[in-house]
Amino acid sequence: MKCLLLNIVISLFSFSCLFAQIEQKRIKINSENSFVKVHGSTNVNEFRCTYSAELPIEELEITYQQKGENFIIKHEALFLKVINFTCPNSQMTEDFHDLLDYEQYPYIIFQVQKIINHNTAEIIIEMAGEQKTYFVDIQNNFQDNLLACTTTMQICITDFGLKAPEKFFGMVKVNENIEVDFKIEMSIYDS
Repeated sequence: MKCLLLNIVISLFSFSCLFAQIEQKRIKINSENSFVKVHGSTNVNEFRCTYSAELPIEELEITYQQKGENFIIKHEALFLKVINFTCPNSQMTEDFHDLLDYEQYPYIIFQVQKIINHNTAEIIIEMAGEQKTYFVDIQNNFQDNLLACTTTMQICITDFGLKAPEKFFGMVKVNENIEVDFKIEMSIYDS
């Protein structure tokens, strides 16, 4: 989540040409208005799992540098505990945790690498011990030092070496493509 947040902060500042050198900013996430949700489907139904823990509330520092139309970002990765995702019922929650092998790989890790052309983020995601790079569009709303950013990204779980689970002797099959929705609201301060 920290990575996605940093991505959003950088995209906000990308609308200005004032940042030709290395810049530092502090951000503070408003957890009440922020979320991470995973949407998926089976051949029978749809499901939605939500990150139920509070997002980091301490201030975070990011460093970035503009290179042409791109921003290179340096910051800590965001670690989301798999166990803190909850689904509509306890069996589905347990299946989701087991799918991601939460005992061996307790975190989903997000790391924003750069912002491209002001509205696309290069993000590295690590899940179940595998890393993949994604390019996602982001939408931003900035007013009075408050930034709200949203994105939806498509992920194929087999890209992470995961097998789509089947239940009831194969009668119910989970689709390997899932959608991850983020909304992050944060305050931005000078360092």
